[in-house]
Parts: sequence; C-alpha cells; structure tokens
Amino acid sequence: MLPFFHGNAQYYSTMSTLVTGASMAMTARFSASRYFDLAIAHRCTASSLFAAPIRMLLAQPRRPELRSNPLRVVLFAQNVTPAQLDEWGDRFGPQLLQLWGMTETMGPPIMNPLDGERRNMSMGRTVAGYATDLVDDEGRPVRRGRPGQVVVRGTPGLTLMKGYHKSPEATAATLRDGWLWSGDTARQDDAGYYHFVDRAKDMIKRAGENVAASEVEAAVREHPGVFDCAVIGVPDEMRDEAILAVVVPRGDALREDEIIDWCRGRLAGFRVPQRVVFRDALPRTAVGKIQKHVLRAELGKPDERSRQESAQ
Repeated sequence: MLPFFHGNAQYYSTMSTLVTGASMAMTARFSASRYFDLAIAHRCTASSLFAAPIRMLLAQPRRPELRSNPLRVVLFAQNVTPAQLDEWGDRFGPQLLQLWGMTETMGPPIMNPLDGERRNMSMGRTVAGYATDLVDDEGRPVRRGRPGQVVVRGTPGLTLMKGYHKSPEATAATLRDGWLWSGDTARQDDAGYYHFVDRAKDMIKRAGENVAASEVEAAVREHPGVFDCAVIGVPDEMRDEAILAVVVPRGDALREDEIIDWCRGRLAGFRVPQRVVFRDALPRTAVGKIQKHVLRAELGKPDERSRQESAQ
C-alpha cells in the first residue's frame, strides 16, 4: 500500500518478497476500513505501515473478528504513543516492529529484533551489515544517553548510496569519511537501543534552549481528544522561536488553552507551546510524512499576540 518510489515499499517490502520467493498482495492505495479484511483474504503474514495509517486503523470501529488475521509482524516507523502500541496489540494482535532507515541507506541500519526484546518506543539496535554511531556537530561521538546525530557506515552501492545524482556538493555534505550523516537526532539507552529525538532541521530554538518538536508532539498526542498534531517553530522577536502546535482533533471540540494546560502538566515550561492552531488534516507527502515546510510557509509569521508576549 506504499508507493513503489519510496524506500520502504521498494526495498523492505517488494525486494525482500522477491528475494525470498514469497507472494505479495498489492493494493492501489491504503484503506483503513479494508486493511485487515484484505490481510485475512490474502493470508498475509507480514506488512509495513507508518504512524499515520496506524492511527487511522485505531480510529476505525472495533471489529473483534479482525483479530483472527494471520499477520505475524508489521513494520513501522516513529511517532506512536505507548497507549497506541497497547491498543494495537489488544485489538489486532500482530506485533509491531519499529525500525529506522533512509532511502540513502538502502536497507534499515537500525531495527528492533525479530526474536528477543522489542522496545517499540525505540528504533531498535544496529543490524548486521552496518555500523552506527551518534556524533555531535564536529563528528565526535557523544556519551551514551546524550542526543547526537545518527551516522551510518556501510558499503557504498550495496548498503549505502554512492551519492546524489549530479549533486557532488550534497553528496560531500552527507557522505563524510565513509560515514553517512542522516540529519536525524537520537539518543541511545544502556541496552544499545536508539531512541529517535527529531530531525535536526525540526529542532526549535527557544530562548537558548533546543526543543525537539517530536517531544512536544508526543505529549500533545496523548490528549484523548487529539487525533494527530505537528509542532513547528515560528519566528519570535525576543526568544528566537515560539512553539506552535497544529492539532487535528479527534472529533470533539477542543480549545487552545486546554491543549496548553495539558502540556504544562507534562513538559518543562520552555517546551510548552505558545500557540495552538486547529486543522481538519495535516499536509502530507505521498508516503504520509507531514510537510512541515508547508505549515511553516502558512503559519510561520508571528501574530500580534506573540509580539505582545515577547514584549512582556
């Protein structure tokens, strides 16, 4: 159900199916209402999703018969809450397995184990064929537990890209001394599991503090009235950037102050959004990733209230 131009559909799903001699059921598009019916009809044992369709499936009416599906594992990536993981297991049964990869890495360098302890709020651990590390802006390894940029070493043309087509500058910026710089920030726990923090470009500079948009999004998504959200930084005349949460309600009416108060009880003060905007949907790419640049273009100007707050 993912487009074939995307690394997940092309490498993880299609190529692995062909290499192992398995069969594949291919749909024209994702349908939350028909997903498990199709999995049952075609006797599918493995599938691949991402966070947005997982939430769409959980928003469907409960149908106990869907738990009889034959799926053994469903790959996914990022941005589900612990409550959503629990609800998935309770309603549908097949284990989710979080992983991390990029088109540039060709395969997933980090994933939770097929056998062994899965920590699905993490991306998992380094897999065979790759080396991974976390480094600071100067390329120095960071201490365990501290955030750093994920870098990956592999074999160019086999487990890593050789470079960007006709773009030597972009290639040189991404491939440095045999390591691919991902642009993703993560931290590693004591057991070696990588926990996603944010895209480097999505870090918000708030009065001298670095705020991970994903951390704020996770807190907002835990509100029972929230279906989805995206958090961006918008210009602030005094504090560099203000935190703006764009929220898709689950259906019931929500107020801005309700979301802000909810975050105050769960986040440090400098991480609490200053503004909340409600939308019926978030702009997304063909593979479901939120287009934050569209939100920044639309909402990335300080309003009069932000100017007044900055002056206080």
